[in-house]
Amino acid sequence: MVIGRDGRSRKKCSTEGCTNVVVKGGVCIRHGAQPKKCSSEGCTNHAQNGGVCIRHGAKVKRCSIQECKNMAVKGGVCTRHGAKKKICSSEGCANQAKKGGVCKRHGASGKLCSWKGCTNQAQAAGVCIRHGAKKKRCSAEGCSTGAINGGVCCRHGAKFKRCRSEGCKNLAKCGGVCIRHGAKVKRCSSEGCTSLARKGGMCRRHRSDDSAIKDVLIKSSMLEDKNLQLGLRSGK
Repeated sequence: MVIGRDGRSRKKCSTEGCTNVVVKGGVCIRHGAQPKKCSSEGCTNHAQNGGVCIRHGAKVKRCSIQECKNMAVKGGVCTRHGAKKKICSSEGCANQAKKGGVCKRHGASGKLCSWKGCTNQAQAAGVCIRHGAKKKRCSAEGCSTGAINGGVCCRHGAKFKRCRSEGCKNLAKCGGVCIRHGAKVKRCSSEGCTSLARKGGMCRRHRSDDSAIKDVLIKSSMLEDKNLQLGLRSGK
């Protein structure tokens, strides 16, 4: 048995070594369980309630604060209106705790790509985007940008929350406001860098540098394995 996100005990996938929750037929999605799809024609989203996804009418609990359309997280309200979320136990860190009382940056174990030597987060089918995980693309004809909301990208109409400060059209980042009007944002963890952190606590520039180093290490590891195999064959 494993503990689900709602705190209740769930059956564990029957595949050896897998700790995912059972979805159907004794296995998880990664190992063959086929989740129900939305019954709306042409929609590939997972059905949430009544055979449809949220976009096509599945009823979900909304925040009880008047005019707020966010999903209720705890106590009938969303995070913005008081739902308490667990904070990372690492000293000075304000990130949300994901697993084991810590955030991803401080050791919460997210699923890693199953490709040998890769440390990226698995996105689908046990692999990262780089190694074959498919992500939804914008449905607008000829557009290859990732879909953000409603099956489309920002350019083709994906809706975003705007800063609630009067007259401001910037995107809301945190607490309903943009960076200019007080939203707290994470900065790159690289020493002396003030750019916004994008992933893994680093900005795009320092993330790409880090990825380049990882690529070299992966290629080196693969070359060593190949040389070892050739050595074993020649020894025979």
